[in-house]
Amino acid sequence: MSGYVVDHFAFTAGLADSGNERQRSELSRMLVGALEGGPALAVPALCLAVSSGVRPAIVAHFAEIVAGSPEGAITITAFERTAALDAVRRSFPKPSWACAHAVVTALALETPLLTSTVGEYAGVPIDILEL
Repeated sequence: MSGYVVDHFAFTAGLADSGNERQRSELSRMLVGALEGGPALAVPALCLAVSSGVRPAIVAHFAEIVAGSPEGAITITAFERTAALDAVRRSFPKPSWACAHAVVTALALETPLLTSTVGEYAGVPIDILEL
């Protein structure tokens, strides 16, 4: 899969009041791009859950986007215990569970992780892009 993993920081910066205009525009551009056959987006389920705590309407809005998207354009990845999750939590205990899920998803999909809070991933050896 080529694309990006979108964590809860990027998700809420792009779809809620926590971000700036550039972040909202960039996430919108990426969502439209995915819908039009560009790089696919993956949102870890725990990141979506955390985002819903920030702004509950995000989930319904995002569900509409996913339901209307071409297959594989935008996915919500399941959270499950794996050896990779255990390794991330052992090696990098600082990140929250949502961040750990984003890291494991990025590793599994071999794609960069998109966030608006790069510092949360200090020391984690994956490609991290700032929204």
